[in-house]
Amino acid sequence: MASSRRRGRPSEPAADLLASLPPPLLDAILTRLDLRDAVRTSALSRAWRRRWEELPCISLSFLDKRGGTPSAAVDRVLASYPGHISSFSFHFDKYSAGCVADWLVALCSRGVRSISLQCSYYHYSFTLHSSVFLCTQLVYLELNGCRVPPLPAGFPGFPVLEELKLYAAQFPEKGERQLEEILGASPSLNTLNLSYLYICGDGPPSEWVIGGPNLRNLTINLDKSYGWRITDLPRLDEATIDMENYVSSGDFEGFIAGFDQVRKLILHTCYPLPPIHFSSLPLTMLLIDNCDQSRDITNEIELYQGTGSEIE
Repeated sequence: MASSRRRGRPSEPAADLLASLPPPLLDAILTRLDLRDAVRTSALSRAWRRRWEELPCISLSFLDKRGGTPSAAVDRVLASYPGHISSFSFHFDKYSAGCVADWLVALCSRGVRSISLQCSYYHYSFTLHSSVFLCTQLVYLELNGCRVPPLPAGFPGFPVLEELKLYAAQFPEKGERQLEEILGASPSLNTLNLSYLYICGDGPPSEWVIGGPNLRNLTINLDKSYGWRITDLPRLDEATIDMENYVSSGDFEGFIAGFDQVRKLILHTCYPLPPIHFSSLPLTMLLIDNCDQSRDITNEIELYQGTGSEIE
């Protein structure tokens, strides 16, 4: 009898301390988790079941280069989650490429601010859906190894885009004009990387301008110049240019003059350079990588600048 009196009452279920946290703090915790971990929190308790679907925004990253993310998983997330998607990164293969168009259409209405698409199979075998050009809230856009479609009618531009990185992307004929229009419609752009691009067509390229009022960092690595020239870059701090055939193809002095505001200039070339006149450039560093040897002529610039002399 005494022993039975000593027995305590059945213990009450432990309080869900996490559920007692203010919703904004819960959102902050969940948004810092990897998506898979955020979804797994549904198993913690009844209160947490599908709690991740109530987040104001999420980031989706599927960059497994082994093709480990089935496209059905992305479909389920996009179907289950009704809120904003701040960023979307996907490394697609030939099995998932057919779904990317539907995903881009969905992302366009979700306020996506960052898109990174990387192709794991033969370059140019996948054509991007033009809805990517309607994602007007993009701050970051990276496209790797895909065909870029023509701009849609009434292209609204990228008013808040800050970084544009195009690697091994193929543009249609006269794509240089398309690139120029994209840059002209991206007034906030501060970082631009154009590497290994291919523009269709056998005719001579049209001259086009790489410019931007806020561009600070420029990287160009192309097999051909495609008629581009540099102008109107008042805030350019650093430029890295793989010159390839540019030195032998025309006005090198005019080419250099386009960088009249740059502070750091890195040139890669396998051609001998003509004499370089730097008196009008505010350079603090110039590195010339000439195939077998690199030459840092920073000190020489400090000596020669303002004297009207040339560096051989």
